[in-house]
Amino acid sequence: MKASIVTIAMVLAAAGPTLAQQGDVGVLEPTYTQRESEVSASPVKRNPPGAPSNAWEIGLGIGYSQGVGDIGGNSPTLTDLTHGGGELQLNLGYRINPNWLVGIYGTGGKYSLGNLTPNNSDVWSASAGVQANYHVLPGADWDPWVGLGAGWRGHWISKPGTTDSRHGLDLARLQVGVDYRVSPEFSVSPYVGASATMFLTQSVAQQNGFSNVPDPSVNFFFSGGLMGRFDILGSRAEGTRVASN
Repeated sequence: MKASIVTIAMVLAAAGPTLAQQGDVGVLEPTYTQRESEVSASPVKRNPPGAPSNAWEIGLGIGYSQGVGDIGGNSPTLTDLTHGGGELQLNLGYRINPNWLVGIYGTGGKYSLGNLTPNNSDVWSASAGVQANYHVLPGADWDPWVGLGAGWRGHWISKPGTTDSRHGLDLARLQVGVDYRVSPEFSVSPYVGASATMFLTQSVAQQNGFSNVPDPSVNFFFSGGLMGRFDILGSRAEGTRVASN
């Protein structure tokens, strides 16, 4: 009898740790469950992608343009010759740092006819020059900017049998806009602008060849539209390289 009791006691002693281990299976530590809930409840914050440095930037814009003001002595006004029309804009620049861009610009537009322009005519204008842009908040999603430039401007009225041509200077070209950065490589920007222009030489139907515009006056071209900017081959503050599209 004593031997049986001793045997049963030895079996229970040996089986105790095994039963304890089986009881622990499937039990999660409270600390693990708490950490899991903290991770799932923490908010995800989006960091603005920001603008690059040392990047080439291509800008393509489309919008509206209108010229107003006197051309010069004995010449009709711009609004006598043309009314508003559509304009395309192409910019190529180098982003020195997130704030500053320097580069060149070009525009081309087709305008509706003014009261003194014959029917079946076409009116065109183009400009090209140099510019600099300053970006106020390059690290934000919405980035206001201002641009200043100067260059050349041409104006043509193609009439049946002849073409009137005028050439001059964009003495100052001002643009302002706001970039919305869609991705690290691309942003869209509504913009408005104005150019102070002076035509210096012309070739009109009553003349043979070009001559100086008598008493040239300063006139203005106003514009507004939407532009897309593409940044390539640049870098950012955190050292990430901008992909080339």
